[in-house]
Amino acid sequence: MPLRPANSPLSPVQSRRLDWYLASTGLGCNPGTGRAAREAEYARLDALPDGALRSMGLSRRGLPAFVYRDLFHTGVL
Repeated sequence: MPLRPANSPLSPVQSRRLDWYLASTGLGCNPGTGRAAREAEYARLDALPDGALRSMGLSRRGLPAFVYRDLFHTGVL
């Protein structure tokens, strides 16, 4: 099981999704600066119901891309 910081607001599943996104998209990049704020935003959005996400034009699958949209301009929302 991968380790994650004790103060992370993410569940193990959310943490794996975010790590997988970063590993597949951010090759050669370490976006450690600001990760705590992005994790908090990801957790907040992931807690919303599917209908609320759809009304914002988002999907659960696209949340990692959305929270890193200023760094990586790829991904399916």
